[in-house]
Amino acid sequence: QQKAVEELKEFITNYKKKNNKSALLLGPIGCGKTSSVYALAKELKYDVLELNSSDLRNAENITPFLNSALGQQSLFFTPKVVLIDEVDNISGVADRGCIPALLKAIEKSSFPVILTANDIEESKFKALGKASQVISYHKLQYKTVSHCLQWVCEQEGIKFEEKAINSLSRQVDGDLRAALVDLHSCSQKKNLSFEQVSTLSDRKRKKTILNALMIIFKSSSVDTALPALENVDMEPRDVIHWIDENMPKEYVTAQALAKGYEYLARADVFQGRIIKRQHWRFLAYINDLLTAGISSAKEEKNTQFVPYRQTMRFLRLWQAKMKNAKKKGI
Repeated sequence: QQKAVEELKEFITNYKKKNNKSALLLGPIGCGKTSSVYALAKELKYDVLELNSSDLRNAENITPFLNSALGQQSLFFTPKVVLIDEVDNISGVADRGCIPALLKAIEKSSFPVILTANDIEESKFKALGKASQVISYHKLQYKTVSHCLQWVCEQEGIKFEEKAINSLSRQVDGDLRAALVDLHSCSQKKNLSFEQVSTLSDRKRKKTILNALMIIFKSSSVDTALPALENVDMEPRDVIHWIDENMPKEYVTAQALAKGYEYLARADVFQGRIIKRQHWRFLAYINDLLTAGISSAKEEKNTQFVPYRQTMRFLRLWQAKMKNAKKKGI
């Protein structure tokens, strides 16, 4: 993450000259956002005060806490960086007023404030994005992950098969943190073999969701379909979009398709209620509707092979937005 780290270093060292009082590190899980903050702080001899988004529950409780954290000099008067991790986890009624309170506190901060997030697409995070210098962290390539794991093995005296390291690096899909956890679990006896790695569950989201869709659409029993999403590391709204894109290819009769979309629509309603009211118990209903519900909608199994694909809706929306922006520019 050389480019991102250079931008972050420049922000910290020239903080007092900056218009933005905070930097927002944006990137996927396990790509080094938090680690780079600690590494730079150590290099520049800064103290790090870390707050987690779970500490930020409502404006009334966090305002005095943030004011003291962002205003007080550190012990022995060493420079300080304030790190607020996973701000995209601030959500719902319980966290009401957090983001405005956070923005207000950042404006008065005497120290550089670093925020980290995986995704800030929701409208409530727009103000945070505008008020911060956004620094993008890219998804790590498997070769980068492989190089890191080999270095760790050499430092720890772990004997390894190159095939095992490469397989492990591909499985984690750019998540170096997950790769280190897997390496630790597979190398307890200071030896890493391909056979050990092959027993690990593949974390690749795309492969997992494709398998889940096949079970949901092809299974003849709702009991078989019910646990299909258990190992899918994906938000329900994303699963809804995957099913929406691929169901018309699997369910060819109008009756099956109508019934399937009825269950999909109900799942979407519960998803909306979770977002608006924070009723997380509705997740159980969403799972039932997206698995057993969708599976039971078909009259008979489609014996033809159907290649599943991700929805292109968001790409088309983005392309239309870019086209309109160009038109306005002209």
